[in-house]
Amino acid sequence: MKVAIVGAGLAGLVSIKSCKEEGLEATCFELTPYIGGLWAARRGDAGVSAVYDHLITNFNKEMMSFSDYPMPAHYPTYLPKKMFHDYVMSYCERFDLEKDIKLQHEVTNVQQSEDYSESGCWDVTVTRLFPVGDETVEETMRFDAVMICVGAYAYPHMPEIPGLQRFKGRVLHSQDYTNSSEFDARERVLVVGNSHSGCDIATDLCHRLSKREKVMDQVSNHMIAQISDSLTEEERTAAHFIAHSTKQVLGVEKPPVYMSSRSGVDILKRNYGKPVGLSVSFATDDLRLCFPSLFQRLLRWQVGSGFDFKKYGLNSPITKPGRSPFAINDDFYDYLMKGMVKAVPEVLEVSDNSVTLSGGEELEVDGLIMATGYDIHLPMVCTEVINVDSFKLYKHIWPVNSQRGTLAVIGLFKAAGSSLMIMELQARCAVQVFKGGFKLPSCDVMESTTKAYRPNAGDHVKVQFISYVRDLAKCVGCLPTFGAYWTQPLKWFRVYFGSAFPYIFRLVGPGSCEESWDRLVTARSRIHASPEEIRIAEARRKKRNDNIFVGLILTATAALYITLWGFSLYFTWKSLKFGWSCIRSLFDSLKTLYASFSK
Repeated sequence: MKVAIVGAGLAGLVSIKSCKEEGLEATCFELTPYIGGLWAARRGDAGVSAVYDHLITNFNKEMMSFSDYPMPAHYPTYLPKKMFHDYVMSYCERFDLEKDIKLQHEVTNVQQSEDYSESGCWDVTVTRLFPVGDETVEETMRFDAVMICVGAYAYPHMPEIPGLQRFKGRVLHSQDYTNSSEFDARERVLVVGNSHSGCDIATDLCHRLSKREKVMDQVSNHMIAQISDSLTEEERTAAHFIAHSTKQVLGVEKPPVYMSSRSGVDILKRNYGKPVGLSVSFATDDLRLCFPSLFQRLLRWQVGSGFDFKKYGLNSPITKPGRSPFAINDDFYDYLMKGMVKAVPEVLEVSDNSVTLSGGEELEVDGLIMATGYDIHLPMVCTEVINVDSFKLYKHIWPVNSQRGTLAVIGLFKAAGSSLMIMELQARCAVQVFKGGFKLPSCDVMESTTKAYRPNAGDHVKVQFISYVRDLAKCVGCLPTFGAYWTQPLKWFRVYFGSAFPYIFRLVGPGSCEESWDRLVTARSRIHASPEEIRIAEARRKKRNDNIFVGLILTATAALYITLWGFSLYFTWKSLKFGWSCIRSLFDSLKTLYASFSK
């Protein structure tokens, strides 16, 4: 079975791996010259989204791992952009995925074959972007199935604000933001939007430098580099401290970074005594379903809403966490309280060099950064299958009018959890449908149970993380159930109440592997520990397991010995009792005989 995969980002890579795992022939077409999607793309490439330079993963490394390829032990708990991309490339190398990817190939059209109703096949038109001679090459190929893996972050959404075209300063989308060096320290910058990108960019801009500071930074670094070989570690540290102090003294006063929002936001830190996400489990999901009010109160208590939002100009989040915008940022509250970031109301209008806010205040700014999300756009798919103005995806994967189920959309969602875990399960689920391992319901049933997507979808692409993951795993056949562990209740306790790491979905069913259980039980120790600590812990665990095994053997031997001793004692008592009864009978007989002789 031949499968076409559009896009070689994370969604595309897990789709290739899932196809190869089940024996399908996958061919992946990637628009850019590099693999990894957002994590590999360069800023400034036309029509390509990329993450900013200083981005740090929101979830710990175990939650962000591939289910069958854990991150190296020496990786930190949260990964910077380059390190995560290196991990993704090592995944490609480990499973030999690169040979199935065709770079600089643009998929321009995906439409049903003439015999689609019988075969379920698709005609895919591909343009090779590096020319042969003077012309690019266009080719149409036939595939048994197609997986669209362009994701939800390909097409930036620019809000329609009156007067925006007249603004004389810089206007860019968060997609185009690289780092704080793009702005001078004296520039007044307004970030529109308060979700992940908005909070990250607002805090990153607090570190912007003036031109004088940039020159001083370059000169001091160059001078220290020239003499670094002759300096001790203490002297080198002192030199950097002196250069930094001089830069602060001669620097300029920075205006605050403004951030505009129209709704409340929940901002979590990456660590609340333990890394965020470790409390997510099957048990907490069932608690949310059975006792929603209690769950919301516990969650509101955990995200620490003792913070006075209104005092600092922020709208209060609505009372149910998860329904208001949500972001993870370690520095935002601190910068807000220090005055380095200032929250302002919604922008109503833009003029030449200022903006008018909803409260009537006019704010002078030199630059606008739109952290306003992304539109849903799938231009390569024919409108008969997916009409971008309003379309429905069953389980956020299959178009509801896809009779054969041979077209799958991977990665078109937003979740308060590990996107990589969801994309991997989506891909595995789609492959099971292609193979016939999971059968989709009728088009009418899919239509009636699915919400419609809209171009700027907002809440319509959001999924409840762990509930959605369990639903997908059930479709794949890899969801651990009590029935599979009824003879091992301690293992089931760990699966149900423990953190929902991706390794759980490699314990049973298609694609299961023996190493998954060890990866699952040691995941928490790997989050903080060094490689040496992990090695010692694994040695101790192995020794403890050996001791447990020996203890079980000794216990079983002792139990057998006690049982045999009990039986022997029982039968000995029986024998003594029988012997005594015989002696008494003999004595009674002799007594009777003696009495008869006496007469």
